[in-house]
Amino acid sequence: MAALIIYDTEFTAWPGSKQRQWSGEGEAREIIQLAAIKVTIDNQQLKTVASFNVLVKPLKNPQLSDYIQQLTGIQQSVLDDHGVDFVSCAELFYEFTENASLPCFSWGPDQQVLMENFRINHLTWDHQKPHFVDLKSQLLTLNLDFKDCISGELAAFVGKPLSGHKHNALFDVKNILVLLQTLLNDKRLDIADILEMRGE
Repeated sequence: MAALIIYDTEFTAWPGSKQRQWSGEGEAREIIQLAAIKVTIDNQQLKTVASFNVLVKPLKNPQLSDYIQQLTGIQQSVLDDHGVDFVSCAELFYEFTENASLPCFSWGPDQQVLMENFRINHLTWDHQKPHFVDLKSQLLTLNLDFKDCISGELAAFVGKPLSGHKHNALFDVKNILVLLQTLLNDKRLDIADILEMRGE
């Protein structure tokens, strides 16, 4: 049975950092949460069989800005108590992807953020890295217009809103899953379309 990973990242930010493309002094897109679900595919149905949700302590900016705490709901005290270093998170994620054998889908180029964090932490992929797919860009090639929805808004966009906090990585991942299943149910997308998507 085929399987895939849907994942999302949350990372350090400050007021205006997105507009500056994180070019301000000391700014970097350091991951503070990496979440994912493992999904099996059976007869056009996507079934979640495992989940992954890890808080990560930034190396360069261990003190979160008030801005990102409010945006994500991740409080400094929770991160301090439950966060792990990025190296540990990367190892756990590698295992979750079944040693990089499963394709990994995100809503946007989250793989770029992952690679930045590998550089920040002086890491290299010791093994074959997962096959990353930017699902948003792929679906736009199918003429599906999502009106610049962020991942946490996708379920609501297709009329099936979820209860949760936008910019919480696990909540955002669940939204992506609802979108995909809805497109499959409406026959606007086929499993083969998903499995044939190409990325990095």
